Amino acid sequence: MTENPDVTAVAERTALAWQRTTIGLLAIGALLVRWSVVERFALWPGIMLTTAAALAGLVLVRRRYQRVRAALLAGQTPLSRYLIPGATAVVLVLVAGVGAAILLEYSRL
Repeated sequence: MTENPDVTAVAERTALAWQRTTIGLLAIGALLVRWSVVERFALWPGIMLTTAAALAGLVLVRRRYQRVRAALLAGQTPLSRYLIPGATAVVLVLVAGVGAAILLEYSRL
């Protein structure tokens, strides 16, 4: 059975969007680590964000690609009830944690 090229294209666009988001989070984490080194703050917030973004990218991009492709091949909508809100919640918690760590470091000055 041959696969519809539109299904593959939609799944690939979704995977690329997740990859761009992961790359953005990795860049923010790297900038945070650099800023922490220059300002002599704790490195763990930047390392935590970078590590979490890398692991999430490794797991979520492939998983989302497979789910979108399978849903489209089955003739269903690829909308996710849990993955996108869950990923959003994780990113918000990470950003809040990093922000709290920065505030904590500034309060010690």
